[in-house]
Amino acid sequence: MDIEEIRRGIPALNETTFFNTAGISPLPTVVADEVVDMIRIQEAQGRYRPDIQEMLSERSEQARDEVAAFYKVSSEEIAFTHSISEGLNIISEGIDWQEGDEVVLSDREHPSGYMPWALRLQQHGVVLKQFSLLPEPEGMVDRLRKVLTDRTRVVALSHVTSSFGICVPAKEIVKAAHEAGALVGFDGAQSGGQFPIDLADMGCDFYSATSYKWCLGPYGVGALYVKRDALDKLSVRRSGAWGIRTLDTKSGVFSFPDTARRFEYGARNKPLRVGYGRALRNIQDVGLERIEQRVGELTQYFKDKVEMIAGAHVQTPEGFSAGAINVRMGDIDHDKIRTALWDKHQIVVVSPAGGIRFSLAYFTTQEEIDITLDAIRAELA
Repeated sequence: MDIEEIRRGIPALNETTFFNTAGISPLPTVVADEVVDMIRIQEAQGRYRPDIQEMLSERSEQARDEVAAFYKVSSEEIAFTHSISEGLNIISEGIDWQEGDEVVLSDREHPSGYMPWALRLQQHGVVLKQFSLLPEPEGMVDRLRKVLTDRTRVVALSHVTSSFGICVPAKEIVKAAHEAGALVGFDGAQSGGQFPIDLADMGCDFYSATSYKWCLGPYGVGALYVKRDALDKLSVRRSGAWGIRTLDTKSGVFSFPDTARRFEYGARNKPLRVGYGRALRNIQDVGLERIEQRVGELTQYFKDKVEMIAGAHVQTPEGFSAGAINVRMGDIDHDKIRTALWDKHQIVVVSPAGGIRFSLAYFTTQEEIDITLDAIRAELA
């Protein structure tokens, strides 16, 4: 892995130190060019020329194939979305709820992964149950099993949590949920692009993914995986043009495709889809195994260094982490540290959970870690 070459392809790194890939990543030139080229073609030649429409459709479907290959599933199980939230809302809206049905979440869900289910509580009388991931993350699956009942309809968790960066044992969670007769799926915002993911092997029923975080793709496009066996367990609650297979407006008879495309409707930004596909090819070119190994080495280096700062405590549990590490610096005002890092050093971090979250991506360098920790020491002095 040639880090310098990779960094030359991400111009924003020339001016800014990014430790917030878990929020929004910097954008590689090859990905930006792919999106802009698609828009420039439309500008120069027209958006509704038959040949341009055909080209955009072909490139959009190629991107669907690339998403499917990235997650090791069938293209027919992939629907394009705008975001993680949209994907999870498609699932939560598609279930025929009965009052008293239960949804199980962890106690560490991002609002994007919480609100689609909280609305069902408000609108349908669904019972929202939670279990803890910490302390003792080794026991999280046992704690999950204790809250599952014969009324549990869905288990929905973050594959990697947003605030603390806790990586959950997805395959074990799927097994526990299925044994209870529940659908199970994941918010994949913090996982896709960090390590290899095989959804077919994992066995989950749904998985909502996005482009603009660890995949270094464009903002405003994502994907929803729905396992073929789960498609008929979900009703289509929103529709329009493009999401239907047949329609007779005189008789009112219509049908949906036998694929996850049934959840797509209305105007969609195909250049963003193409950019998503290019971002995934970019990640594959680097190699997910190599990315996982490098990020593991960087996070270990970071943990060793940050714990040398007086009062610093790594809150992300050992053995259950990926590239996002949350650090509490004693009783200080973490927002002030975050602001100072940006104002004085153009270092981007966030402070979402009573600490500072550092996103260590494969393009991060040890030098950036050293400079950032030195800056924090100066602020604490």
